[in-house]
Amino acid sequence: MKKLMCMVLAIALMVPLSGCSSRASAESVVEDAIQAFQSADVDAIRQSWGNTDLASSEDSAEEDAYTQQLLEPIASGLTYQITDSTEDAKAGTATVTVEFTSIDMNAVFSEWMGELVSQALGYAFLPADQQPSEEELSELSIEIFCDVVENHTDDKVTNTVDIPLSLVENEWKIDTSDEVLDAMTGGMITTLTSLDDILNGAETSTAETQAEPVRTNPAVLGDYAVEIESATITQDYAGDPAVVITYSWTNNSSETTSPFFSVSTSVFQDGVGLESALITDDSVYDSGMRTADVRPGTTIEVQEAFSLYNTTSPIEVEITESFTLGNPLEIAYMTFTLT
Repeated sequence: MKKLMCMVLAIALMVPLSGCSSRASAESVVEDAIQAFQSADVDAIRQSWGNTDLASSEDSAEEDAYTQQLLEPIASGLTYQITDSTEDAKAGTATVTVEFTSIDMNAVFSEWMGELVSQALGYAFLPADQQPSEEELSELSIEIFCDVVENHTDDKVTNTVDIPLSLVENEWKIDTSDEVLDAMTGGMITTLTSLDDILNGAETSTAETQAEPVRTNPAVLGDYAVEIESATITQDYAGDPAVVITYSWTNNSSETTSPFFSVSTSVFQDGVGLESALITDDSVYDSGMRTADVRPGTTIEVQEAFSLYNTTSPIEVEITESFTLGNPLEIAYMTFTLT
């Protein structure tokens, strides 16, 4: 009897032990990985998603800390729903379908880059001993990023992706792809790639090429409305020919800003771009409104001056939105015959 009881006890003890050795489902592995991202824990992200641009094993502790600060506001706006899950243990593959809803990073990064450039211009004219340190600039960039994300918490995008997994040593491992990370981060991978293409002058493929912007006047340039009004011939401080371009500018954004930080003006004559002109005569040229801070919903008249190559060839005037990613939808455009 004693031997029989010992056998029964041994069998009873083996049942839970064998249960503990079963692997976690592919769905639970994906859910744990998503929650690791939501925690913005770089080590946990690296463990769940592998070595990626979000958390590279080559990053230093300082870089990890910076990455975590960037990810925290992004991750806080992420919600998800697992809509399907399939496993094929014999084939060693699984697929988990997830619907991600997150803050639109295209809108965030466009505004963030504009704010960073604005700050950089402000520091550019300070004496060397008053320039911020690299650490202070990093802290400032994080602070601005968090503020911008806060401004866009209602700008959400939803993407559904299939997350593939492979069976490795009897455990499901995620096969991470940029497509999955892009969906989870609200298009951050796509936005960074577009930004990299712009900065390096890379050309997109034909399939990815966006439609040519519409050249029109007036034009809507993102959050701003512009109408080119006139081109007046005058002289610069040295008596050389110059032209003053006048346009109306309306701030339709939710923030106080200026034309200087929101739009960019280019003027061409005989196909060649004109340089900015220095005009000291206040009766023909008012440069102040270009840098004036303007409240949302307000329209002002702005002037910019350019040096002419001659006083006979017509000129082309283009005004575009500053710091936009990809091709703009519209460009304010007008030609003038000089008389």
